[in-house]
Amino acid sequence: MKRGEKTMKKLMSLVLALAMILSLAACGGKTTGTSPDSAGDSQQETPATSDGAFPEKQITIIMPWSLGGGPDTIARQVASYGEKYLGVPVIVENHTGGSGTIAMNDALQAEDDGYTMVVANGPLFSLTPSFINVNYTLDDITPLIGMRITEFVVLTNSKSGITNIDELKAYAAEGNTIKYATTGGPGNDSYTMISVLFKLLDIPAEPVPYDGGQEAINALVGGHVDVAIGSPPTYRDYVINGELNCLGTFIPEGLEVEGIGHISSFRDQGVDVDFTGMDYFAVRSSVDDSKKEVLTNFIAEVYADPEFQEFMKGMGMEAWEATESEIVDMVEAQTEAMTEYIPLVQ
Repeated sequence: MKRGEKTMKKLMSLVLALAMILSLAACGGKTTGTSPDSAGDSQQETPATSDGAFPEKQITIIMPWSLGGGPDTIARQVASYGEKYLGVPVIVENHTGGSGTIAMNDALQAEDDGYTMVVANGPLFSLTPSFINVNYTLDDITPLIGMRITEFVVLTNSKSGITNIDELKAYAAEGNTIKYATTGGPGNDSYTMISVLFKLLDIPAEPVPYDGGQEAINALVGGHVDVAIGSPPTYRDYVINGELNCLGTFIPEGLEVEGIGHISSFRDQGVDVDFTGMDYFAVRSSVDDSKKEVLTNFIAEVYADPEFQEFMKGMGMEAWEATESEIVDMVEAQTEAMTEYIPLVQ
């Protein structure tokens, strides 16, 4: 064979080998997703993953009631776990006034991006609309998880010597008008229920509104009013140390409070009145369901934390882990029950 022919054969072999390598490389590119189409898909997925992270910034809890009350104290404790369970700060803002309607309106005007929660209660829907014109309904929010059952107790200053309903009636029969501390006016649950109690007892009484539950209890301890209404976080220590007396509770089955014991219901004392309230965390109903789930799981994790449970025990309470449907059912039942009491105070 001539030298030229051998050289040509070698060149042809190299060309064929190179062609095969290029062909295999092309096939390999398709299976690993490096084709232009696949690369485009990969580039689109990365921003979606980044944008889908929630939360990425501070979350705000709007609180309708004043600093230091039961729901405010619990909400602030929940918020303190934000960094631990969400990786972002959680703060509480008090938007007081209008029997809670100011806070509710502010929450519904906030962006529906999941970064604003609100603490709500039953009377915002079952009671307040009968006294105040509101532009919201229960359909505008989604309850995430319960916070607490509102266990209202009526109390007196121990110096008064009034320890039960009969002694209260005897005090009024002497010509005294009972001055009672409430948190708010008509449309507020504590105002309504204690006002109904005095109506049913046929006792002359005058409401003295305060900004929050703790202020109302402080007024009673200071002797500025005869009677006050409160929940365990605000009155418990005063009862334990003997400064205040418990006259009864609106909870129909009575109430057990850590460090105090059993508190009789007004129904058990012959007064046909009861009320079981509730506080809960909520967001605008238009918030994305996945974000609602993140927020609900966050609060549930806090409730399961041993330190938080110890905190609640110290307040004489337990977290109320009700679901959305349970909360809605309870609000609707409360709305029907309130039709019996509202005419007594309108």
